[in-house]
Amino acid sequence: MMIACGQNKKNMKIEMNPYDSLLLSKLDKNSKHKKVKYAISTTSKLPYSLKINDILAEENIVPNDDRILNHFTWSYLDNYILGNGDHKAKYTFYPHEDPEISAEDGMIHQSDLDKLEIELLRYEEYDGEIENITIHKKFTFMIPNPVSFTEQEIEFTIKDLPYKIKGWSESQDLRGVDSELLKKEVVGYYQELRNILNEGSNYKYTYELQKTKYLEAALSAYLNKEEYLNMLNTNATDKITKNKMYPIENYSLAIEAEGRLVKLYRTDSELLNWDVLIYEDEKYRNSLAVRLHKPKGSDTFEIITK
Repeated sequence: MMIACGQNKKNMKIEMNPYDSLLLSKLDKNSKHKKVKYAISTTSKLPYSLKINDILAEENIVPNDDRILNHFTWSYLDNYILGNGDHKAKYTFYPHEDPEISAEDGMIHQSDLDKLEIELLRYEEYDGEIENITIHKKFTFMIPNPVSFTEQEIEFTIKDLPYKIKGWSESQDLRGVDSELLKKEVVGYYQELRNILNEGSNYKYTYELQKTKYLEAALSAYLNKEEYLNMLNTNATDKITKNKMYPIENYSLAIEAEGRLVKLYRTDSELLNWDVLIYEDEKYRNSLAVRLHKPKGSDTFEIITK
């Protein structure tokens, strides 16, 4: 398949497997559907982390000057669900660090949980504008006694998305792999990605290594084929990473999605939980988000989501 890929190169040949070709063939029809999306809305004074389908979505636990105010976040579900069905999310709440806000005993009380506002939102998005927001479900939590932390799970069902993607649903479960061998292999793959980006090979990084990721993202974002190609071109040309990549260091390995995804997170306080693929341009320090999986029958990792 030949597709246009930016100003500097007229065409680049992209090899697509049958699944990629199937996704590509669905884009135009899928783009005409009502653009329904979902998000979990969280308002909390308590520090917390949130996993959606066992994938880290938010972590608001590092002390900062804004902690006195309610922390408000929308966690967009596109990155954590593959279509309709039953889904789970888990919050872990911690006591507030500020003595003016926290309880005298330093514990979490029911009154703290009563102040939370957690909702599953359904909305539509057109040309970057969010419309028709409705509360699909509200969630409340109960604890019998004050606690030093609490884990609270929520469940919800989505029925009206017009698409379904494979994502990591058929990927290998890596939880049984020797941890040191797995870590070595994952770090080695990240190092390859870092080297490709540091060489300035953004076309290879985008078109060869992320085509399935971007096809699935295009379907869940209701992009048509032309918009998908524009997204590829933009991602291949707007990141200037040559000789600007940070080294792969200060990381931990996370196994997510019930063993089917792996990711390296930074562990130093300044960049805590950033992706390890970091570069710095003239204005900002940026990270490139990737999660890896091993398709069934494969011996090598591939990028599947961010």
